[in-house]
Amino acid sequence: MKIKYFLFLLVVLAIPHCVYAAPSASISTSSHSIESGKSVNIKVTLTDTAAWNIKITGSGAATCSSKQADVTPDAKSTTKTFDLSCTSVSEGVITINVLGDITSDSGETKDISLSSEVIVTKPKSSDNSLADLKVDGISVYNFSSSKTMYTLKDNSGTNVIISASPNDSKASISGTGNKELKYGQNTFNVIVTAENGSKKTYTIVINKPDSRSNNNDLKNLIIDKGEIAFDKNVLNYTIKLENDIERINITAIADDSKATVKVTGEKILKDYINEFKVIVTAENGSVKTYTIKAIRKDENGNYGKLSEDNSVKSINIKNYDINFDEKNKSYNLLVEDIDNLDIDVIPNDSTATVIIKNNDNLKCGLNKISIQIIAENDNINEYNINVYKMCDDDIMSDNNEIEIDNKCEQKNKFNIWIVLSLIQFLVIIIILLVKFKKNV
Repeated sequence: MKIKYFLFLLVVLAIPHCVYAAPSASISTSSHSIESGKSVNIKVTLTDTAAWNIKITGSGAATCSSKQADVTPDAKSTTKTFDLSCTSVSEGVITINVLGDITSDSGETKDISLSSEVIVTKPKSSDNSLADLKVDGISVYNFSSSKTMYTLKDNSGTNVIISASPNDSKASISGTGNKELKYGQNTFNVIVTAENGSKKTYTIVINKPDSRSNNNDLKNLIIDKGEIAFDKNVLNYTIKLENDIERINITAIADDSKATVKVTGEKILKDYINEFKVIVTAENGSVKTYTIKAIRKDENGNYGKLSEDNSVKSINIKNYDINFDEKNKSYNLLVEDIDNLDIDVIPNDSTATVIIKNNDNLKCGLNKISIQIIAENDNINEYNINVYKMCDDDIMSDNNEIEIDNKCEQKNKFNIWIVLSLIQFLVIIIILLVKFKKNV
């Protein structure tokens, strides 16, 4: 009998059984706390549901509702999601309720009753303005909470203390405190961050006059071997030395006692090219570099392979256009009351030296500026700029080149007239002498 019962149980267990999942529901919110006037999103999820009849409501600090009743098209259980957005109208609590019933495809019906709460708080302040802004304890002139840019009078001090007060005690401030003043324009930003995170920046600009010298010229540059024609405006120098000269001494004297001078480079010479830098730093930190290239012969008396390239990539004059063409060696320029031209010359070969002559203290009338590009092997390429400086009653023409040509032509005619007058005077003197001798 027991064996028969055991076999019966095995048969029963072997027969397939259908297991049906029970329908269920859940609720979630996008946030558990919002500010008044903000919205919260509510999500209701139905699982293993073929039919539903539910109502979602929000009450308290917000009023909203949604009713959902339907079945799946194939009467099979599925997962359904319903969304509802509620906007708060006051501080307090939004109570969310889900009521109704749901049915699975097996016919099992389940009543549901879900609830959730969202706290509604007072909105955070957006006030990111200042009530006052002070420098060294004094309110900045003409301060207004709506004005964010202030340029103060010059200050020659070493530092200032910036302080500020917000309109809203919940706001925070950064950028205040003891601030160092550097020479030139100093910009300080005071940033106000409201309780809600919004920011406003107030800017204070203070100029510290720079009375320091900007003189970074050399007064003299002396090399104990070889000679250079020193000019404080000429930055590159080349000397050629015999092989028996093993080292050189460089003496550099600043034009301004407040400037510092540093000479770089090994003073012991190797064969061929040796380069030395003389760096002059003015009191205000501006730098000028003079370069000395010492070319030493080898034991066989050769200077090595020196570049012959003295060609020019460009010649530019600030505020003037000369239409530079490498093949054109002469240019005419008409200028008004200036003392010198800002000339930038770029050679094609970096080893070439550029020397600009006669560009200081331009006089009224015709000035001839010479630009020399000297190759490493001493070959010279020269360009000339005829600069006519307008003064007094001179009238500027619309065409610089024609005008300066006319000025030059007038000067040439004047010179020819002087020469002819001298010749005529000499002829008269000779005739008088001849007559005098005859009479004697």
